[in-house]
Amino acid sequence: MISMKALAKVNVGLKILDKREDGFHNIETTLANINLSDFLTFEEIDTGLVVETKNLELKQEENLCYQSAELFIRRYGITKGLKIRLTKNIPAGAGLGGGSSDAAAVLKGMGRLFNMHIEDKELMEMGAEIGSDVPFFIKGGAAYAKGRGDDLRFFRLPRMELVLYYPGYPVSTKWAYEEYDKTVLTPQPDVDSISQGKKKKNRKGFELENSFEKVIFKYHPDLLDVKMNLLGAGVFFASLSGSGSCLYAVVDSNTRGKVTKYLDGIGATYFEVQTL
Repeated sequence: MISMKALAKVNVGLKILDKREDGFHNIETTLANINLSDFLTFEEIDTGLVVETKNLELKQEENLCYQSAELFIRRYGITKGLKIRLTKNIPAGAGLGGGSSDAAAVLKGMGRLFNMHIEDKELMEMGAEIGSDVPFFIKGGAAYAKGRGDDLRFFRLPRMELVLYYPGYPVSTKWAYEEYDKTVLTPQPDVDSISQGKKKKNRKGFELENSFEKVIFKYHPDLLDVKMNLLGAGVFFASLSGSGSCLYAVVDSNTRGKVTKYLDGIGATYFEVQTL
């Protein structure tokens, strides 16, 4: 038996450029791993494929762990049985990449379990068949991503201290893209710019903002309210991660206490984490 962690991620800025002919979208974003993780164990059994999950209600065939394991078995002709146990700590539908990270951990974990030496490049190519974020989690760290999100350029990102706010409900990425297509990519009057809060620029002048906020805050104004309060606490940056539902704030020693006091005051679920 072996065990592995599947790390979450945040998006440091996310820009949706346009819709592609294949139905996906071209985006630009920076992905960064954080020290919040799911936990997986892998065990050989006599026959078959079993995926057991804790803290997740999902049909086995819809589980990305199951899909990844099936792909690995087909690709390499695995004849032994496999049991995977997944303990979820990363909220589902939160924009933290938990499902994709689990899928990547399965590909890496099966290679270790069956004593196969598979290059990251090959695992990343397999991962792209499961989901656009999966290749990033094969290598991890931090990467600038474009295209569907699987055209990656890895780099070292200075460590950031973050507080994640989870509102207690998921947001479907598929739904978020569909709403973005209808309300933003379709010509219409300008939307309210308040969804951007305080815009911050990096050294090259690129504005750090998340395109999904234009639609997510329309349907979930509670998230906009929390974001504005985080910004009011003086944090450097606050944003949705991916399509949400999680918000995160970049904090320091002066603002961490203000943020956690506010979130405690509203009875929020939150995580104090850092980038890796």
